[in-house]
This record gives sequence, C-alpha cells and structure tokens, in this order.
Amino acid sequence: MLLESFKSITIYEVEKLRELFLEALSSVESLELDMASITKIDMVGIQLLLSLMKTATEERKTVTFINISEHVLRQIDETHCRTALGLDI
Repeated sequence: MLLESFKSITIYEVEKLRELFLEALSSVESLELDMASITKIDMVGIQLLLSLMKTATEERKTVTFINISEHVLRQIDETHCRTALGLDI
C-alpha cells in the first residue's frame, strides 16, 4: 500500500489513515506499507502504527513497512518502538 497522498503521519492525518489501514488490512493476510512519501511522524502517528501492528497480530496477519526515511526512523528510535514495529531487522 503506497501512502503517496500523505506526507506525514501526525495527529492531523491519524483518523483518515486509521480507516484506510483497517480497510486494507481487512482484505489481505499481509499488508506492506510503502512509506517513501512520509517525511514526518509524531507520537500519535507512531501510536497508530503500533495499534495497526497489534490489530494485525490479533487477526494473525502481518504488516511490514518499507522505504522509511532516516528522519522518520530517528523519530521511531526516539520512542524506542523500532522492535515493536518490526524494524530491527
């Protein structure tokens, strides 16, 4: 799933993205999120990604993130959520 229409995952986009993510997850066993266009993420955005991972695990599905910018990775690292998001590989 390409997130090209979004530049950030912040409190302002979370509601729309949550609906989009859950709809996409409901129709597949494995969801790949291409985050190439994402240049900004805040704690609410990270919390959304963690919630998506939890939902996927509960439904025995997988979520992977690809093409994450260094800036976004730094934000995720500051919250110590890299492992929880499956990004420590």
